[in-house]
Amino acid sequence: MELTDLQIQSGIKRKDENVYEYIIEKYGKQVYYVAGNIMRGCGSKEDIEECAADAFFKAWNTIDSYNPEKSGFKTWLLIITKYMALDYRRRILKLSTVNIDDLRLEQPEYDVSERVIGRLEQERLIGVINGFGNVDKELFIRRYFYGEKINDLADSLRLSRSAIDNRLLRGRKIIKEAFSYE
Repeated sequence: MELTDLQIQSGIKRKDENVYEYIIEKYGKQVYYVAGNIMRGCGSKEDIEECAADAFFKAWNTIDSYNPEKSGFKTWLLIITKYMALDYRRRILKLSTVNIDDLRLEQPEYDVSERVIGRLEQERLIGVINGFGNVDKELFIRRYFYGEKINDLADSLRLSRSAIDNRLLRGRKIIKEAFSYE
C-alpha cells in the first residue's frame, strides 16, 4: 500500500504505529545512506543506525513542523537526517579529541534565535530547490542530500558529466542569489 505525504502526516499525528513502520520500510535505506555518508570515517555502524533511528523518532515527534506545501515528506525526513548526522559527527569527533577527564557535566546552552534563523534558512533553501525543474531538483537532492557521485548521476539520468556540472553550477548560482542579502 502506497501512502501520500498527507496520509503519512495524518497517520503520524494520530500516532499510528503502522505508519511509523511504513516510513521506516519505505525510507529506511535512504535515511541510513545519508547518515552513513555524513558519518563516514568517524562513526561505527551502530552509531549510524542510532542516528537513523533518531531521525525517524524526531520526525515522529516533530510532525507538526512538517509543511507539505514547502517540501515532500521524504525531503523533510532526509533534511532531519542530514542535520542529525552532522550533530552526531561533531559529537563523535569532539569526544575522540577531548580528554574525558577535562569534560564538565553541564547542559549545553542553545541560542533560540540561532535555531530559528537556521530553520528559516532551511525552509527557504527547500523552497528554492522545489522551484527547480524536475531533473534539476532530483539532481540537487541526490547530489547534495544523498551524496551521490556525479558519474553515477550522469549514468542514471543519462546526461553527460559536463551537463551535470553545468546544472549543478546553475543551481548553486540560483541558491546564492536567493540567499544574497541586500
